[in-house]
Amino acid sequence: ELILHILQAVVSTQSTGDTVNADPATTEMKIYFELKGFKHKVHLVDPAASKNLPPWFRRNNWDGVLPMAKYDKEQYKLGATEIMTGLEEKFRVPLISSGGPGAFRYRGTTVKELTLSLLLSPEPYDDTNVHWKDMKNEFEDLNQYIVQCHNTEGDYLKHKKFSIWEIRLIPALYNLLVAAPHFKPGFPGFPDDAGQLKSYVNHAIEDPVFMKLRPTEEQIIKYFEHKMKPSE
Repeated sequence: ELILHILQAVVSTQSTGDTVNADPATTEMKIYFELKGFKHKVHLVDPAASKNLPPWFRRNNWDGVLPMAKYDKEQYKLGATEIMTGLEEKFRVPLISSGGPGAFRYRGTTVKELTLSLLLSPEPYDDTNVHWKDMKNEFEDLNQYIVQCHNTEGDYLKHKKFSIWEIRLIPALYNLLVAAPHFKPGFPGFPDDAGQLKSYVNHAIEDPVFMKLRPTEEQIIKYFEHKMKPSE
């Protein structure tokens, strides 16, 4: 029987867990384990303060990358993508598709990075804001991917099954849709020329698995409040 030990970050040992629950990587792990049916134990750690770290942590993860998974006694994987890829290669049933043609070129990581930059920028949602222009370019690329997935294995709107691509992307997009209107009012949403992306996201965030495991809006806001604080 496989039992995964998952290490996830907390802001401090006094954390309520809000900053953990809304991290897109945490949501990715929850969805993936739910779909695979893996039993797992979660350990909250604070690498920056060297709190709650198991003895094998630094030997196998010097840079403190989280989430981190340990299984099969001495198997370690760092980061949500590596964890999912490694486990998918080892445990093929139930098989989760990697996505449609060219899915590897479009990453939820990009949306995560652009979201924080956009929220921190003082410029409005127009072409004077380079971060908003970058986000719109990402929307355009994602829209093109969804169009080319039509009637393929990666067509979520047809099959209503999450692929690895959905697992990586939807938590980040959902965080954006909640956080942007709160921290930066006037958020225009998806552009008119990204209609397929808008339809896709509207369906995906209502997926029963995602609705069961997604963070609350309050947790997302608290998560970004912490992320947006100036470094001390």
